[in-house]
Amino acid sequence: MLGPQSMGYDRSPLMYSPEGRIIQTEYARESVRRGSIGIGIKSKNGVVLAGLLRVVDLNEPDHKIHKIGENIQAIFAGVAADGRILISRARLESEIFKLTYIDSIDIRELAIKIGDYVQLFTQQGGLRPFGVGMLFGGLDQTGPSLQFVDPGGGVVSCKAKAMGEGDSEAIAYLKEKYNEELTTDEMVVIAKEAIKKASRDVELQDENIVIEIMPYKA
Repeated sequence: MLGPQSMGYDRSPLMYSPEGRIIQTEYARESVRRGSIGIGIKSKNGVVLAGLLRVVDLNEPDHKIHKIGENIQAIFAGVAADGRILISRARLESEIFKLTYIDSIDIRELAIKIGDYVQLFTQQGGLRPFGVGMLFGGLDQTGPSLQFVDPGGGVVSCKAKAMGEGDSEAIAYLKEKYNEELTTDEMVVIAKEAIKKASRDVELQDENIVIEIMPYKA
C-alpha cells in the first residue's frame, strides 16, 4: 500500500512523490503482481520459460509464451492487452535488426530496446505506464540469456526470475534450488514446482502449466 504522502502524486507519470517515486509506475508494478505467474530459469545448459494458464469460464486459454525471433521467446505477467502490444513491438525490433544486419539480435539488446520504449510512457503526459513485466529468454552469440523488463523501463539480466501472483513464494523456491549446472530437465521440474508454490496448489495439473525449453550446446 502507498502511504498518505503519495496521495495526489499519482495523477500523472510526470510527477514525483516526495519520496522520489513515480506512483503510476508503482501501480503498474501492482498490475504485474496480480497477473498469472511467469518464470524464467537460465543455466549454462539453456533457458526454460514457464507460466500458468488461466482458464476463464468457456474461453479458450490464451498463449502464455510467445515466439519473438528464431531463438528468442518471451513471457509476461500483468495486463494482457499491454503485453500483446509489447510482444508485437519486440517482434518488430527483432525483424528490423535482422533485415538491417542479416543476423539475429542479441537478447540483451532487444530487452534494452523494449525497456527504452516502455520508459517513454513514464515521462509523457497523457500516457500511462505499461502494466506488464516481461521476460525474454533464449540463445544468442553470448550463450543462454534471460532478461527482465520492468514497467518502469528497467532491464535486468537474471539467472532465475518469477513475476506475477505469488512471485515471492516462487522466488524463495528458486533461490533454494538454483545452481548454474542445472540441466534443462531439472529446470523444468523446478519451474513447475515454483509455479505450484506460487499458486499454493500442490495438486495443480501439469496441463495448466506451459513450458518452453531452449537447450544450449557450446
